[in-house]
Amino acid sequence: MTAGEERSPLRIGNAERTAALKALDEHLAAGRLDVDEYADRSAAAAGAVVAADLADLFTDLPEPHPPLPGGPAAPPPTAPLPVAPPAGEVAPPQPGTLERWAPQLMGVAVVVAIGLFLLTRQGVLMLLIPLAAVLLWAGRRQ
Repeated sequence: MTAGEERSPLRIGNAERTAALKALDEHLAAGRLDVDEYADRSAAAAGAVVAADLADLFTDLPEPHPPLPGGPAAPPPTAPLPVAPPAGEVAPPQPGTLERWAPQLMGVAVVVAIGLFLLTRQGVLMLLIPLAAVLLWAGRRQ
């Protein structure tokens, strides 16, 4: 803090103290703080009353810093938000795997049923064709 700046009079609560302690934990894990300095800063964070008390603990440390009231605003998100369809308009559902493969699977079922019929001469095997159609139809999304 420079001499011209004033200390922030905004009081903090448990959420800010907890965020500061978590940030100090990360700095300890990264090796930026030794155990004694971590203990001193953790005690100061636990007893902090105003936002400036916590800000002073992080002046010589890189990110992460705890979010503090009265501090700089959060940077805008870098990723664009998803675009929602206009009100009253519903996005069309995307076809599932079964819906994409159903025509090919039905063709395979017909070929297999005819092949089995020709090999075994059992007419009941032709029932595989409508059975495959029913199973593929029942498996589609509603």
